[in-house]
Amino acid sequence: MGNAKDGLHRIRRMLGGLMLACLAAGGAGTAQAETLEVGVQQVPPDEVYIARDWGQPYGLEVKATQFSSGGDMLKAFLAGRVAVANGGSGRLVTLAAQQPESFYIIGTQQSGGDRYSVVVRADSDIGSIQDLKGRKLGVVTGTGTYGTFLVYLQQQGMSEADFQIVNMKIDDLRAAVEQKLVDGAVMWEPFVAIAEEMGNVKRLVSLKGVNESPNFLLASRSFTDANPETIVKFLASTIDAARFIEADPAEAGKLAAEQIAKGGIAVPAAALETAFTRISVDRAVTDEMVAELIPVAEAMKAAGKIPEVPDFGSFVRQDLYEQAVELTRSATH
Repeated sequence: MGNAKDGLHRIRRMLGGLMLACLAAGGAGTAQAETLEVGVQQVPPDEVYIARDWGQPYGLEVKATQFSSGGDMLKAFLAGRVAVANGGSGRLVTLAAQQPESFYIIGTQQSGGDRYSVVVRADSDIGSIQDLKGRKLGVVTGTGTYGTFLVYLQQQGMSEADFQIVNMKIDDLRAAVEQKLVDGAVMWEPFVAIAEEMGNVKRLVSLKGVNESPNFLLASRSFTDANPETIVKFLASTIDAARFIEADPAEAGKLAAEQIAKGGIAVPAAALETAFTRISVDRAVTDEMVAELIPVAEAMKAAGKIPEVPDFGSFVRQDLYEQAVELTRSATH
């Protein structure tokens, strides 16, 4: 089996090299732009991506549909309404177990535990996670943020039983902390940075280093098999957007704030700048990220939610990512 996989990877690399040469030789704008339907979420990296035409240097027209939840986006993905989407560990494990032929993992949308925090009121005398024992803690259960928090508690020799857990919506957590309805909350970016910017909430604990908790970029397997060059161009465009964010978080914050404002919502650009310093937007998929899916899958198998733990490495198309990196070097921006 190992030799067969190695042979397949070699063939993919050979074909990828030929495809990349053709893409570079053709150049952007020499023909009518290809079109790709993409699902995005209401998160800072995606706001930056839809704010500019990142596909233009590659002759790619990206038609992005923004979804209010990851669940709705993945429903559209499985229905074929978008060819690319993204998903966290829980949904990806379920997808891999139940519909393994539906997708590839082509990259990472965002990752890093530093984008998750435990927050308290700015004037609170609570100085550590231990000080919150026995108190009310607002959370959004079932999220990657909460899952990472539970891992953090294990590392601290604690558990969720040490708190009065109050399940809430993310939009309500800041107000609940400010109004002392809860003593603390577990939140993610940019909600943490926005709460800090408004001056009423402070960061008590960062979950940096607990895990990477990646949201993976997923591509329709049937579409990718038929149009690998389109997926490579898309990946190249996301790499360009990521490099922009990493190089200039302040400008990225302004761009994201302007994009969000188009929907009638005012968000401080400074808060988004802070959020970008806590979010990793590196598009590469690492072995460590893939390995984080295994304990999630084992827990789901033990609970009877999936029959077996999938081979997650078999979903990763590292060859497409490598071709995209090369393509960014040859494109004219």
